[in-house]
Amino acid sequence: MNGRPRLGLALGSGGARGSAHVGVLRVLEQNGIRPDVIAGSSMGAQVGGAYAAGFPIDDLASIWHSMNVGKVAKTLRPTIPWSGWSSGSEILRTVKSMVGDRLIEDLEIPFAAVATDLQQGESYVITRGSLAAAIRASLSVPGLFTPVWLDERLLIDGGVTDPIPVSVARQLGADVVIGVDVLVCPEESSLGGIPALEPRERILGILGGTSSAPEDGPRRFHPSVFSVLFQMSTVFQKQVSLLQLALQPPDVLIRPDFSPDPPNYSDVKQGIEAGERATMLALPEILRLLGRGPKHRPAA
Repeated sequence: MNGRPRLGLALGSGGARGSAHVGVLRVLEQNGIRPDVIAGSSMGAQVGGAYAAGFPIDDLASIWHSMNVGKVAKTLRPTIPWSGWSSGSEILRTVKSMVGDRLIEDLEIPFAAVATDLQQGESYVITRGSLAAAIRASLSVPGLFTPVWLDERLLIDGGVTDPIPVSVARQLGADVVIGVDVLVCPEESSLGGIPALEPRERILGILGGTSSAPEDGPRRFHPSVFSVLFQMSTVFQKQVSLLQLALQPPDVLIRPDFSPDPPNYSDVKQGIEAGERATMLALPEILRLLGRGPKHRPAA
């Protein structure tokens, strides 16, 4: 390898937790580290695509901070035909306000948005054409936003098949890849629902009687269908990401710690700060890999 290693970022999917990507990029930029290529999946595609198009990091942070319940609700207006709750048109308008009509092949930083081909059941890497359309396709959360027809393919969220696109960053020419994992861990989800009653309680119609679980055991309950589907998606994505990271590990893996107050779309401050903290911890290793730090790791 001649000269400086080419640095690639693999920015993962994760909804509101994708705000951590802003914190990651901000710390890298503050330390004079500019990625040579960026691959993004779902929310990672939105943040990474905007940054690759030259959108200032502070402006990205401002957009995240301006999010509120009203703006989020506006993106979720029901649509017909009902292949998704929302058409995603508001999402597309938001993305276009950031990146305009830029083409991916004209970006300052080589970029790829990762989506999922719904008919073929495989990931689809978008490296040409409208940046806004590519990001919209990568953000097509199943059931929430309608799928997108692009390049004669019916595309949904990239997180379904490639939550942290490390291999795509390498395909773009990266020698060193930083992977950013902002996925929800299944055990972090707060499941709840209607208390489950013992047969005797159901027969008597008693709602406040004896607990259906031992005093020292977990309380049994019936979760809502939406909770079950969300948790199923969480488990699936996490398992896919763990398998892919084992097969295609990044050189540096950044996993922001969002506890005890995970970000949501109306309050992303914690997410951005979590990304900053995690990147600061990883910074010595990043600098070493880029030839700007000690050649050997210090002894423990």
